[in-house]
Amino acid sequence: MIDDTTEAILYALAAGIIWGVVPALIKKGLVGSSVSMATMMIQYWSLATLLVATAWRGEFMVLDWPPLLSFMLTGVAACLGKVFFNLGIDSVGASKSVTVKNSSPLITVLLGWALLGEHVGWEIGAGVVVIVVGVLLLTGSTPEAEGSANRLVYFMYPLLSSLAFGINPIFKKWGLVAAAVPALGTLVNHITATVFLFTAGPSLGIYPFRRERVPAVSAVLFAIAGITEAIASLCTYKALLLAPAVLVAPIWRLSPLITFVMSHFTLRALETVTLRDGLAAVLIVGGVWVLSHGG
Repeated sequence: MIDDTTEAILYALAAGIIWGVVPALIKKGLVGSSVSMATMMIQYWSLATLLVATAWRGEFMVLDWPPLLSFMLTGVAACLGKVFFNLGIDSVGASKSVTVKNSSPLITVLLGWALLGEHVGWEIGAGVVVIVVGVLLLTGSTPEAEGSANRLVYFMYPLLSSLAFGINPIFKKWGLVAAAVPALGTLVNHITATVFLFTAGPSLGIYPFRRERVPAVSAVLFAIAGITEAIASLCTYKALLLAPAVLVAPIWRLSPLITFVMSHFTLRALETVTLRDGLAAVLIVGGVWVLSHGG
């Protein structure tokens, strides 16, 4: 019988591994499809998976407004993060997009300090510096072929994804404190995200009602990505339910290292992955780990 902390770490580790593999699946699927179709198909499969998970766990219930609103705000933030993340994969590649996205704990720490009054120690300051160095190292590797003089513009989508995912854990934790229903919370999250895509999606380049031909291989890859993303999201809720965010969130942020390895060995024909990219991933993951020990 394992204790709650060990179980939480295992859930966080599972989420990190899954989120490290998913970008490679999406990148391969985008070869024969668009970001719009990829986003919607992944969302549908995630939603279906979470409906089954919530029914299996018997968590269907009427939620009070505070947790319901928290889970809904989590869904909006997650949706924006996912859209910008997929656009980033399409524009800068899977490894670079996931690396910048996983600098999001920097945003979480700053919001925790500003909104929740959490203590910021020297360890957190050191972690922030390491993360910033990692992001600068990565954004400095912009290919000249892209023709963009402003590297921050080139990395705009991954940076916006990082901002959205940095806000996400605060809403998620608020919801879980008010109602300990991880499967239902994740489901509300994804239902809200789906509604958001249908209403605000076109302004983000996502067209839910547009029908495009999707090759069978791409459809299978998007289905796998959607199912596994739902499982990873549920794992983060379970981890947060069992342990503090400061412990488990940095663990699932190991995903850039997984993505770097996956991209290096499986996406050579689709994107260039250098040792500099790998070093940036190590710095950002290391900085997040240092952040987890600040307080």
